[in-house]
Amino acid sequence: MAFRERIERLITPKLLTLLLLTIIFAGCGARPGDYPVSSKCEWTEQAKRSLNLANSADRTHLRYDALTAEDVAIRWADKYAGLGSNQFNGMAEYGKRRDECMDTMFQGITKYHGIDVALVREYRLKRDVVSDSAVIVGFAILYALVAYYLVTVIRRRFSSNETIGFLIATIAMSLVASVIGVVAGDLWSLLMENLRMNSGHLSYRVDRVPWRKHWGLMFLCCLGVFWLAAVVRSRVAIRERPNPNLLGL
Repeated sequence: MAFRERIERLITPKLLTLLLLTIIFAGCGARPGDYPVSSKCEWTEQAKRSLNLANSADRTHLRYDALTAEDVAIRWADKYAGLGSNQFNGMAEYGKRRDECMDTMFQGITKYHGIDVALVREYRLKRDVVSDSAVIVGFAILYALVAYYLVTVIRRRFSSNETIGFLIATIAMSLVASVIGVVAGDLWSLLMENLRMNSGHLSYRVDRVPWRKHWGLMFLCCLGVFWLAAVVRSRVAIRERPNPNLLGL
């Protein structure tokens, strides 16, 4: 019982802190959506300078510029060629004008930094590994805590002699929880991506979010986390009380 009470005291503040830090991390600093949209669709910076891509800071700068240019082009098209504008002439025309604006923005970056436009296009596809990892790990910890609680609920309903019943219930719950976990993780990732971009319209960029690109793998990971929680919960039950079905009551 003492072990469970310590867990309960620690989970709430630590979980809230984790969620808060993840959200702050996703939304802190300059974001592509902060860049203003001009009617002329022009790229501007405070100063021109060459970028040395052997330097990590310059690679980060180029990646941010490329992402921002793409984001501005999407927001520009939404405003001047999208459904809410008086110049909307169909999605094909919308996509064409968006891409034309994007080309103009990319060309502007090349003039400011003396690099090839192909590099700008390449860098807009590069993901921030640290940010993506923080989002996935944050959700994984949250999911693990929920899985631990669900296994606890199952454990209370079976005595130490009802191993088969416990296993069947755990398998069934793990499959359901993993499906829900994949959907919830996808929503979580999209929320964090929106906060990180501050755009309001991810458009086709949702397909770049790592979670969405690997649903099958994420399902297996959710399944693995659930069973790891089940193993840990079972071991805690054995250590804490001679009769596991009394744990947590």
